[in-house]
Amino acid sequence: MKMLSFSAILKAFAIAISLGIIGYLILPMLGLTSIPTPDAILIGLVTGALLGSLIAAIWQRSDHAVDGTESKSIFVGNLAFKASQQELRELFSPYGKVHSVRIMTDRATRRPRGFGFVEMEPRAANKAIKGLNGCEFLGRKLRVNIGNERKPKSEQAA
Repeated sequence: MKMLSFSAILKAFAIAISLGIIGYLILPMLGLTSIPTPDAILIGLVTGALLGSLIAAIWQRSDHAVDGTESKSIFVGNLAFKASQQELRELFSPYGKVHSVRIMTDRATRRPRGFGFVEMEPRAANKAIKGLNGCEFLGRKLRVNIGNERKPKSEQAA
């Protein structure tokens, strides 16, 4: 089960607060004066928390979708240090639309680390993995496979 991103949690929190305020303002207008003000705010907050988390989860899912489809991360290993993002994009583009290309660099030296990630639609990604794994690119045999999401540091330690 995926956790909500920080921005999705902030959206859910904003919706919860908004509904809490709306509950405070609207319930007396509806003639529901028998509900005490703190209870009206609490009802709004609880409703907002439930609706906010649902809406935030939908927003987060749509943030990961590109052109209405999910994208799949592809790990590209044994990459030549002189490889550019554009060259990598051109290598993968015959297999389908390339959404993004990242070549990983060392934080201290800013030099390439010899691997990267390419985001593509799932079908195109599967074709690219089959077609490019073991292929020679800029004098090196590439290792191309499914890119696993990085686990949070708390899970890596366990």
